[in-house]
Amino acid sequence: MLRLFGIFALRLLVVCAWAGPLATPLPLMAEPIAPPALLQANQPRLNLVRHLAWLKDESGSLSREEVAARSDFVPLQDNLSLGFTKAVVWLRFDVQAGPQAPTQWILEVANALFDDVRLYAPSADGAYVEHRSGEDLARGQWEIDYRNPSFHIQLDVPQVQRYYLRIWSRNAISAPIELWHPQAFAAATRDEAFNYGIFYGVYGLILIFHLFFWYWTKESLSGWYVAYVVINCLGAAISAGYLQRQTGLPGNVSDALLAVMLCLPLGISNTFTLIQLELSTVMPRFSRIYQRVTWGICIATILLASSVNYGAGVGPAQMATLVCIAILIPIGIWLAWRGHRPARFFLFAFGLFYAAVVLRFSRNLGYLPANAWTEYGIQVGSLMNMVVMSLGITGRYNQIKRDMLASQAALNESLEMQVSERAAKLMAEMARREQQEIETRRALDVELRARLEQHNFVAMVSHEFRTPLAIINTVTQQLARQLDGPSEKSLQRCTNIRAATQRMTDMMDEFLSADRVGAALQVNLRLFEPGQFMNALVAEWEGERLELQCDHLPASFTADTALLRVALRNLIANALQHSPATAPVRMTVHGTPDGGLAISVVDQGVGIPEDEMPRLFQKYFRGRGSQGQPGAGLGLYLVESIAVMHGGTVRVESEIGKGTTFVLTLRGMQTAGRRLTDLKVQATSDA
Repeated sequence: MLRLFGIFALRLLVVCAWAGPLATPLPLMAEPIAPPALLQANQPRLNLVRHLAWLKDESGSLSREEVAARSDFVPLQDNLSLGFTKAVVWLRFDVQAGPQAPTQWILEVANALFDDVRLYAPSADGAYVEHRSGEDLARGQWEIDYRNPSFHIQLDVPQVQRYYLRIWSRNAISAPIELWHPQAFAAATRDEAFNYGIFYGVYGLILIFHLFFWYWTKESLSGWYVAYVVINCLGAAISAGYLQRQTGLPGNVSDALLAVMLCLPLGISNTFTLIQLELSTVMPRFSRIYQRVTWGICIATILLASSVNYGAGVGPAQMATLVCIAILIPIGIWLAWRGHRPARFFLFAFGLFYAAVVLRFSRNLGYLPANAWTEYGIQVGSLMNMVVMSLGITGRYNQIKRDMLASQAALNESLEMQVSERAAKLMAEMARREQQEIETRRALDVELRARLEQHNFVAMVSHEFRTPLAIINTVTQQLARQLDGPSEKSLQRCTNIRAATQRMTDMMDEFLSADRVGAALQVNLRLFEPGQFMNALVAEWEGERLELQCDHLPASFTADTALLRVALRNLIANALQHSPATAPVRMTVHGTPDGGLAISVVDQGVGIPEDEMPRLFQKYFRGRGSQGQPGAGLGLYLVESIAVMHGGTVRVESEIGKGTTFVLTLRGMQTAGRRLTDLKVQATSDA
């Protein structure tokens, strides 16, 4: 389709450039001679369309006498509309003043662009007087100072008088020819001047508005529309003759300027229309080719109008404009049917204007007669188009602005969301790193505590083991030196060695038990008889002041007897160590309702200070009352750990000066298997 359009446009340009007049319609031959115009009283004006006869002078050399002798005049059935032609057109009409009709009249040839207009009017002696007007004549020499060629007609006699009108123009020959009563003519020109003043005033306001609008917005659509309005305004001013009347431009200059004003819109208006239609977004390839073709025709027609003649360029330009309208309107309808919003506005804004352009260009090309519709329709359509387009452009700009604001708001919201997300991620990362730092600090603290504990442990072990080892070493040396000494002393020395050895054994058991608990080993559970176990334990302390009392013991109990023995031995040892030498230590064991055991160890020592109670079960902690006595500070720690590993608890009650009570509670289970599972889980979690 694009290729066919280009070929058609090129052929159209060539044909219009060299074919001469585009159309010379043959007038209807309703009668052999046009009837005379009878002017009546109180008649303001008369259109001579039915009273004109015409002939064409192809050479342009015929004189008035030669034309008067011709018999091939043809009556006109409509207003003069011959299109572009190089020939001279002769018009003939007869006029007769009716009874009481005024004698003073004005003949108006309603086309400001005619270059040479001559009226041959009869005089009293029968001769003809030539009156000249048209753009080839300086405006100061026009018979009537008006934008269109106009002449005075004097009807002093009641007989029919014949007039000849000679017209030649580089422009299209199309115009109504009317007779006016002078007063009606003056009133009509005043009204026309007023209307054109409003028309050009609106043009000027729209132009100023869009100039400022384009200056501030720099929007391409508004810029092209400014150029479009300027060209339309200049073209309308030249076509109506106002620019020539005010400036005195000669005909050749005004024609050349008008040719540019009529050819240039082919490129500008199509570019402007494509932008308004947003055709590049829906038909990009067609839009590019269409714009290049229209600008090519635009430049070519301007060159033809300036180098060949006015009609050779303007005629093809106007025909190409009609073709472009015939192309754009269906495209606009098709796009509007598909829901393209700019196409709907295009049809609304350009529909009436394109209709007026078609009427005016068709008249210029000779296809339609000259009348009010074809004469003033383009001004009305252009004005309405500019008003609608002004509203459309401002609305489009406001919509673009609203879209930009909405887009900016969406962008800001998106940025805020991104900032919030990044801030949240940053906060989360900071929290994670802070947690890592806390965990690292905790791990470091644990490591420091472990190192400190290790250091303390080594120091404590070395200190605790040094004393019994020193005793063993000393006593052994004494025995070696006195092998034949008294048996009592040797027995005492052996007892001291045994006591030191027992002390080391106890410390080894204590340390190894602590290591076993700290290593989170599994609890080795087994069933045993509680009463028998307790009696065997107390028997180890034979000779000591330990008293045992058992009540309501279960027949069997499940526990790690080795760990339980360590816990009870620590409680008993502490009680014996902190009680007076003659005070007894009571251990009470009784069963609980759930099948468990509650073991109480009561001493009669000095008691534990209140400030030491929270730290009593900490590892390596030794109270003020333990200073100077053997021990590693692991006993009560082991008691609590073993209690927890068995799912039990240990608590302490103490009062200064009245002694201390430790209560170890071990809960019972219905079956040994369930208790075993609970204790394994408990031991693992505690570790």
